Amino acid sequence: MVLTLYRRANCSLCEEALVMLEWLMEDYPFELEQIDITGNEELEAKYLFEIPVVLYEGRVISQGRYDDSKVEDFVKYTLTSKKNV
Repeated sequence: MVLTLYRRANCSLCEEALVMLEWLMEDYPFELEQIDITGNEELEAKYLFEIPVVLYEGRVISQGRYDDSKVEDFVKYTLTSKKNV
C-alpha cells in the first residue's frame, strides 16, 4: 500500500501531515511517496490551496488540515480488506 503526500516547502500544515504519517507508518505497513508541487504548474494549479493532500491510488483521503483519524481509519480498513481478498 502506497500513500502519496502532495506538499511544498515552508508549509507548516505539510510538515504536520508528514510527521503524523511517519508516526502512522510505525503501526501500519504502508509506504509514503512525497511529491513537492513547487514549480510544477499542473500540480500547483490543482493543489496549491489544498495542500497537504494525501491520496491513495488517485483518491483523496485528506486535504487541507491533516485529519489523523480519517487517514488512520482509511489505512486500517484498506489493509484489513486487502488481507481478506
